[in-house]
Amino acid sequence: MAINGKWRYEDLTWPEMNEAVQAEMIPVLPVGTMEQHGPHLPVKMDRWTATEVAKAACEQSPDRLLFMPPVSYGYTTHVMDFPGSVTIHHETFIRYVTDILKSLAYHGFPRIFVVNGHGSNMPPLDLACRRANMETEAEVALSSWWGLTAADPDFMKSWRESHFPGGCAHAGEAETSLALHLDADLIQMDNAKHEEIGFHRLDSKFRWVDLWAAGPVSITSWTSQFTESGICGEANLATPEKGKMLFDEAVKNLIAFTEEWVATPAAPRVDHHAAKPLAELPG
Repeated sequence: MAINGKWRYEDLTWPEMNEAVQAEMIPVLPVGTMEQHGPHLPVKMDRWTATEVAKAACEQSPDRLLFMPPVSYGYTTHVMDFPGSVTIHHETFIRYVTDILKSLAYHGFPRIFVVNGHGSNMPPLDLACRRANMETEAEVALSSWWGLTAADPDFMKSWRESHFPGGCAHAGEAETSLALHLDADLIQMDNAKHEEIGFHRLDSKFRWVDLWAAGPVSITSWTSQFTESGICGEANLATPEKGKMLFDEAVKNLIAFTEEWVATPAAPRVDHHAAKPLAELPG
């Protein structure tokens, strides 16, 4: 199983790395940040959740997946009014993640999967993964851990009690439940409460947000402008049982997608120019 029984990327020697490439194993890179999650959850939430989902998937599928050391810091500028949050400039973050992905491609890994745990990482992560896809011959796939639970449209009905949208926006029912599943002793449920996002009180059909969807208009503002506690949603409805359901679904679907991915050859690129391009691609 795995490469001499190893499923952690960092545990392989360089000759074993060649074996992993030849076996077409898929490095799984968790990406999070350090960000406030209300008065009841630790600032490690987004790194923690992405890492644990990725780790469990790799441990359960060691012949296919390689667990990468996580990227612990991300793009969190809008949350800096809350102590403990650590942000990385978006250009630095994009270049850093792109370099990791291109390094893996350089060594010959044909597929790489990025698991994200922080909502505001998604735009810069999308650009990093696009760059790797356009600038190398590898394929890079990107999903958030909560996105991995959306493959079955009926799954949310099996656990969710909070209102939609908003009950699972930030540090709400879903994230708190997942944290309770991972380590209930670390969670201060006495401080968990229901706080509605400020702009939801406008009752607008344009501006609303939830982990699983968002309104047609977005205005990125300081988090302190729309929450006093740092909670956006119904943290009080969280249970470890819901967290286990979310965790197991994300892990199951990560494994299922990567198996599907390997079985689906990439379509060939077709250059439709009548004349040879006279310059390198811009950007």
